[in-house]
Parts: sequence; structure tokens; C-alpha cells
Amino acid sequence: MKIHDVQRIDFEGTKMVLKVDGQLYHVDLPSISSRLASAKDASRRSYSISPSGYGVHWPDIDEDLTIDGLIASAKPAHPKTVCAPMLLKEEPPHNVSSLREHLQRVINHVQETRDRFRDLTVKGLNTMPIPFFGDIEEAEILTVGVNPAASEFKKNRNWRFSEATPDYLGARLRNYFRLGDPPPHSWFDAWDESLKMLNGRSYRTLAAHLDLSPRPTIQMGGLPCEKFLEMIEFDLPLFFESILLARSAKVLLMAGSVTKKFYLNEFLQKHAPQFGYELQGEFQRRPGGRMTCRHELVSKAGNFCLPVFFFSRGPTFREDLPKLVSSMRKEICNCLNNL
Repeated sequence: MKIHDVQRIDFEGTKMVLKVDGQLYHVDLPSISSRLASAKDASRRSYSISPSGYGVHWPDIDEDLTIDGLIASAKPAHPKTVCAPMLLKEEPPHNVSSLREHLQRVINHVQETRDRFRDLTVKGLNTMPIPFFGDIEEAEILTVGVNPAASEFKKNRNWRFSEATPDYLGARLRNYFRLGDPPPHSWFDAWDESLKMLNGRSYRTLAAHLDLSPRPTIQMGGLPCEKFLEMIEFDLPLFFESILLARSAKVLLMAGSVTKKFYLNEFLQKHAPQFGYELQGEFQRRPGGRMTCRHELVSKAGNFCLPVFFFSRGPTFREDLPKLVSSMRKEICNCLNNL
């Protein structure tokens, strides 16, 4: 008889991240096992789950723990809070029912309008639409960029060269940062360094990445500006739908610009209202190019609110982005800790 469905066991510092029967928990390791707390990461990740879901065995450190015991010692990982309520009403968004259905809509949307933006793509390169990277449904932190890099689809990246399906995309994207081979695209390095400052978060555990558009294109600097901006605006409904799937999110971090015309936050302030959202909070450019700003992304319907932190230097500025994130670390961590 199946007692529990153990869907995930992961580790973040001195905490175990446990997903059982659809519920996510954080377990403090020192309080449940001194062996696990002092074990090396490789030994922690070497475990077997009993077929019934009753318990977990770690052979390297000779430790056995029951799932019921782990649940009893933990609290749900994402209680509702005032700081980052995400969905303020309990009903699910009417236009998003599942991750699989969302991915199917993304695929259909891009396929049906492929000719409209064909001149922005790399000729001869097989690509797939990517609305997000990482486990979006469990992420506490969402980072935001403009659109995926076409270089993600080089041959050594091991993408299959056939039409995208929601099942393939769902498995590949949710596990993107856990695959190991291939490793994540180097574009994420500056973000990953920045995330470590936020109580040790990382893309492997409690963060995911979203893009305004899911279409891989030629590098932004080599594109006709107005056509590229048209594409990003055209694809924005998919971005907002992706956010609604991230029901565990507590904070959104965005960095960089959309062409030389807009910073990311400026672009959303201009275009979000036509899709039922507002990026609230005043932003003024200043000389020097290194700016930060706090916003709130809210729905006009009043059922959604998410803290947003903007950084003017994107991940291509590998030294600048971590410094800008560090300057707002305390405020970001307060949101993550529900303060």
C-alpha cells in the first residue's frame, strides 16, 4: 500500500526541501538528524525511498528517517503572508489551469505567429519556445529577462531536434538547473552568484527564471529595434500567465534593458496595464547607469501583488549585477522571510 508520494528531496544549507503528496516542506536538519546536518552534500543526495513512501535511507551515513516524522518536524514551506501574498484571493486564476496547458498555449502561440517574427531568428537553427527555466511552481524567487538566448540551442546543449511538446518542455525546463549535463547557460552565472547572497538561495532549489518572450532570437543588439519591441509586447500575455503559475513566489528580481530604448521596469510600466497589471513605484533614470528600484506588480482586479526589485545592470555585467543585488539584500531577504 502506498503511504506517501515522495516527489522531491533536496538540500539548501542546513535545511531539507521536501515535497510529499503535493505539499512542500522545509525541515531543519540539526533538529532531526546530526548525521545529515554534518554530512557532505554528495552523501545527503545519495538516498533511497521505500516503495510505500514510508521512509528514506541514506546508505553513506547509515541514517533512516520516516516521512511522517519529517513532516511532523516541518512547517509548510510557503505560508501566505502580507509581504508577498502573490494571489490575495484563494480562487485559482481563471485563465491558468495547469503547467502542461500553459506550455501547450505557449507552443501554439509561437507556432501560429512564427512567420511574423521570422526575421528575428537565427536561420537554420532549430529552437523551441522557452517561457521559463527552473521549477517555476516551487520557486520563491523569480528572476526576469527579455528572451532566451539562441545559443541555448547549440548542438552541445542536447536539445532534441523535433517539434516541442508540453511534456518534453515541462520535464526539461523544470529540471534545467539540476541536469548537470549540459550545465546551465553561462548567462545565468551572474544571477546565480547574486542569489547566493539571499540566504543561500539558488536556481537548483528555490529560484526560477522567466522571460518576457519565449522566443530565442538573434542577439538584441543586432536586431531592428521596433520589430523586436513589437515581439516582446505581443508575447507579454504569456509572461503574466507564467507568473500566475508561480504560486510559491515571494519576490521578483529583474535586471537590464529591452533594447536601448527601455529598461525592463520601464517597458513593463508602459505595457503591463493593457494586460490587466501595473508595475507600481516611481522610477527615475540618473547618470552613471547603476540604479536600483523597488516596485510592486499588482493586478487591476486586486487579487495579485508581488514585490519587484529592479537592477539597471543585467547579467552580462557579471561584476555589477551581484553588487547591485547586494545593495538591496536586506530588503529582499525581509520579503523572503515574510517580515
